[in-house]
Amino acid sequence: MSKKIEPEKFNLTDFQVFFILGLVGLALYFRSLFFGFTYLDDNVLILDNLKFLQNWGNVGRAFTEEVFHILHSSASYYRPLLTLSFMWDAMFSGASPFFYHLTNVVLHLIASCLIYKLFTHLKYSKSLAFLFSLIFVVHPVLTQAVSWVPGRNDSLLAVFALAAFTYFIKWFEARNWKYLVGHILFFAAAMFTKESGLVIPVLCGFWWWVRGERRVSREMWGIFTGWGFVGLLWFLLRHVALKEPAALTAPDAMWSVVKNLPAVIQFIGKIFFPFNLSVLPIMQDTTFVWGGLAVIGLGVIGVSWVRRESWGRILFGLVWFLAFLLPSFIRPNPALAADFIEHRVYVPLIGLFIILAETSLLRNFDWRKPVYLYGSLGVLGVFGVINFVHQGNFSDRLVFWHNAAINSPHYPLAQRNLGAMYYLSGDLNSAETYYKKSLELNPTEQMVHNNLGLIYAAWGQNDKAEAEYKAELFLYPNYDNANFNLGLLYYKEGRVAEAKVLWEKTLQINPDYADAAKALEVTGR
Repeated sequence: MSKKIEPEKFNLTDFQVFFILGLVGLALYFRSLFFGFTYLDDNVLILDNLKFLQNWGNVGRAFTEEVFHILHSSASYYRPLLTLSFMWDAMFSGASPFFYHLTNVVLHLIASCLIYKLFTHLKYSKSLAFLFSLIFVVHPVLTQAVSWVPGRNDSLLAVFALAAFTYFIKWFEARNWKYLVGHILFFAAAMFTKESGLVIPVLCGFWWWVRGERRVSREMWGIFTGWGFVGLLWFLLRHVALKEPAALTAPDAMWSVVKNLPAVIQFIGKIFFPFNLSVLPIMQDTTFVWGGLAVIGLGVIGVSWVRRESWGRILFGLVWFLAFLLPSFIRPNPALAADFIEHRVYVPLIGLFIILAETSLLRNFDWRKPVYLYGSLGVLGVFGVINFVHQGNFSDRLVFWHNAAINSPHYPLAQRNLGAMYYLSGDLNSAETYYKKSLELNPTEQMVHNNLGLIYAAWGQNDKAEAEYKAELFLYPNYDNANFNLGLLYYKEGRVAEAKVLWEKTLQINPDYADAAKALEVTGR
């Protein structure tokens, strides 16, 4: 007599699931609420733009300016809802990092809850949906998206993308107009959060195909119209915002993706074996060993524990993973060294969850079975400990950049910025050491000669300072700070006429350079 298969027994309500996810997440990330800023983008996005962020009258301008609000410079990123989220925090927190970190934690918990809802709508068991949500909450590879304030561009994208796709599934099954409206609104929110939101219609179309639809029905034209309207609005506003977009041709973009493809293996390795995490990893300093093992393991699982009827969904999960990950491989300057910051795998990870959910190893997951219970608790415990330890690398700017420089010894940017943190801390000797390390790696690294000039000027070594400023201007003649600083050096030496020429050039490059305008006013223009 065959053994009767018992139906799933999962007695937790949605509210109880969300409460547990929230409790686990808050306990794990509580200390990150008291972290500082890292000075990787957060100083520019927030501290340099506080006046803009604390004025609600600038809400409209957030949609017509690039995210860094840097005038007189080429721009690459259009993310107005990210700016609005910072405006909300700035109203309560100002220059204090507390509320910015609190918002990051809350967004992560919301995304984790939405993963639970998505997987239940995809008809996976509630037990399995709960497992993936818990793993998402504690996974160490996602630490950066929570503990590093600018990492929220991915958690915010996840919230809107998950909601958009869940509403698409509900509309697909019920063809109710209110689900269509919800889908379009959340799709728009994803688009205005990060450029990769553009892949959502592609994923919806692929899901439509996986479900066996081959005919475009009348109802589909409604969703096509919504996608088209949102896309057109986004394109027009982005065109207004990026007045001087960074030049990047289509062939350059494609080459950038192809060149960086091996990083996919490294990301997969960090997902399954998160033992070599870094705040600013580059491909050269990241091992392929764990990624190779993970890919081999996935291949074995695919051969041994996947049913033929599951391959459609597995392909969908793979498309999800790559569609959200590969756009991050496009860099404005493909010739420069590229970093592969771990928060970029935040949304793609959901695609790997879908792939794993289709294996017989997890498809029959049941918390009541000891092998599943203790195995899951073991994974969650190990991931939680690694996460907790890794969080400390985001506690302040000096710790952050020390981790970057140690774990990415071949990355000139990491060495340069660690030098900058030492400079800001008043340790000029250490700053000089790391600036020189940066130049050893890349003799043309921007800003380094200028920063060395500041150190030598502070030490009264004017000849060395002048040589460094001139070296910076030889490489980057339109660098406003170097022009201003050399002018300041000349002014202190009594070379007023030469100083004025440099300050006037500074204002030609950047008309909003207040110190240069003030200096010319004092000396008599």
